[in-house]
Amino acid sequence: MRTAVVALGSGGTMAGLVAALGSGAVLGVDVGALADPAAAVTEFAAPLTTEKVSPEGLRIRRDQVGAGYATLTGPVRDALRLAARTEGLPLDPVYTGRALAGLHAAITDGTVRPGEKTVLLHTGGLPGLFGHPDAVGFAEEGAGIFDAPA
Repeated sequence: MRTAVVALGSGGTMAGLVAALGSGAVLGVDVGALADPAAAVTEFAAPLTTEKVSPEGLRIRRDQVGAGYATLTGPVRDALRLAARTEGLPLDPVYTGRALAGLHAAITDGTVRPGEKTVLLHTGGLPGLFGHPDAVGFAEEGAGIFDAPA
């Protein structure tokens, strides 16, 4: 099995991936931007593919939203730190940070298994890191995401 993991905001990026790769190959991590992200992905994907795309057939994690869109959660904070420390890759706390937190949760619960071909799609959003008060405060506390590993 192969999996492309992507943040699910408006649904457009996930819909394009579903159209290109198939519903089973895409894992969308909901960021809390929409009340019904599966409906949005289905609507966007329908004209792009001959595959029957249904909300029930989509792989969507809704466990990374926390208190809502644009809130910094513990798992996202950990994902930001992990990407910065191990890969030198800054992620934003709303989109790609949540996608990485969702990928970590998927590995932990067995939804994505070690050895599977897996790609985390970084959709940008870096300015969001610096405009997010909780993430900036986190960096200023000295437990910053850009600190060198201990």
